[in-house]
Amino acid sequence: MRFFSRIPVDKKQIEAAIVRLENESSAELRVYIERKLPKTSVGLSAVERALQVFDELDMHKTSAQNSVLIYIGYKDHLCAIIGDKGIHQFVNEAYWQQQCDLMIEQFKLKSYTKGIVEAIDRIADTLKTHFPIQLDDKNELSNEVIIHD
Repeated sequence: MRFFSRIPVDKKQIEAAIVRLENESSAELRVYIERKLPKTSVGLSAVERALQVFDELDMHKTSAQNSVLIYIGYKDHLCAIIGDKGIHQFVNEAYWQQQCDLMIEQFKLKSYTKGIVEAIDRIADTLKTHFPIQLDDKNELSNEVIIHD
């Protein structure tokens, strides 16, 4: 397993899971991991910080408004998943929280990559029902995992 930065995740495995999701669904997914909150964001909840990142990455600009952000604040023990307007009508906050809780169970076992990949796979199973892949589907957002150290 290759670790990137000082955060113990394997970007390639996570990016492969994102590609699988986007091959099964027209939805878009990004993963954003930061070692610790920037000084300007100290005191924000995980959801508030995730909303900031969602906006910074222009994730609201997908044509079907069906993007998802998995946000992880590594040192601050933060986790949030945000779905855009198109997804929110099908998937509620309780679902996103459940996915975070399941990831956190893996994080406690030091299985960070596994926790994220399994979450992406579960999200893919849900999204392909509501957002099946389209013949003219375009990859509107980068699949690169963003890691801020």
